[in-house]
Amino acid sequence: MSELEIFELGLALAKALGGDKEAIADIALLYRRHPEMFENFQDVVKTIEEVIKDPEIIMKNPKAKNDQDFIVAKKLNEKKMGDIGIRNEDGINMIFHANKINVKKFKQFEKKQLMVGTPNSYTQAQSLDERLVQKHISSPARDILPQTDKSQETQKSQLSNTQKPKYKENENESTPNKPHKRR
Repeated sequence: MSELEIFELGLALAKALGGDKEAIADIALLYRRHPEMFENFQDVVKTIEEVIKDPEIIMKNPKAKNDQDFIVAKKLNEKKMGDIGIRNEDGINMIFHANKINVKKFKQFEKKQLMVGTPNSYTQAQSLDERLVQKHISSPARDILPQTDKSQETQKSQLSNTQKPKYKENENESTPNKPHKRR
């Protein structure tokens, strides 16, 4: 028996998986793997939806079959958390694992995330910056002119001229920029 369901992914998870915003899951299979964790098929669906819409943890699967294989997790309430296994195989996002377990396990997921690595917002931003530069999409705000030795010397002399004290043209006055005293 197969009960296929299509789920909409959250933005961060969709980006990690390569951009497709949907994933497919065989709900009957996931329920049969862990009937002790779920009340019924609808409970499996609800758990998957909650976790993949806005996961708190997205980490590479330590037992990955490819480079787009992730474990995502989220606290569902004070007692339970959900963890979902999802991978992109040949352009199709497939949910292959679903658990609803004690929230105490969440700390273990956080530790694994640090050890394994995750596409957090910082690394995603770095990746995006790198892609923009590679495709020449990003450009500097101003033109960058190459500096030659001659232009650097000119800049230095201009800088030193502006820093020299200014003297009054009055011969009686020998101090720089000093206000006149009235007698």
